[in-house]
Amino acid sequence: MTATPTSTPRNPSPTTLRPALTTPLMRLAWHGRNMWHWVARPLTMGVRGIIIDDSDPGGGAASVLLIRHSYVGGWHFPGGGVGKGESLVEAMKREVREEVGLTVESGPQPFGVYARFRHGASDHVAVFVARGWSGTLQADGVEILEARFFPLDRLPEDTSPATRRRIAEFQGREPLAERW
Repeated sequence: MTATPTSTPRNPSPTTLRPALTTPLMRLAWHGRNMWHWVARPLTMGVRGIIIDDSDPGGGAASVLLIRHSYVGGWHFPGGGVGKGESLVEAMKREVREEVGLTVESGPQPFGVYARFRHGASDHVAVFVARGWSGTLQADGVEILEARFFPLDRLPEDTSPATRRRIAEFQGREPLAERW
């Protein structure tokens, strides 16, 4: 009698687990984080990047990078939390690299700092604009399901309201707000 090899890998990759397990686990972690914020009430700092692509040879509208998470709906800017001992710019560059594989070059410009009080959190989010970047756009497939550049005048229908507000501010159509 011979043993037949199993088709399940010993250490499955995140992409193997994604449809059945990873997305529900990411959502569970997200809700767990929200519960922790209600109990602990920490002050947190986050970053977002408005990553602009001006390279359209036809001179069309600039495009902006948006991502779609596995744990929350809609399209958003890339970004995340600031680690201990990390500057805001370092955190933004790291988050963009981890989430979509792009390297932010040169100095990203500060755009605004916003207060965000949702799910019991006391978040403050620093937003930077980056026009210089390199690399190949690729979502990580676990936290980020999709990443694409969209013309600023043709955003996806399910772009988050806060992302739409930041884009309107970036384009000068709205004044800078204080709250996310």
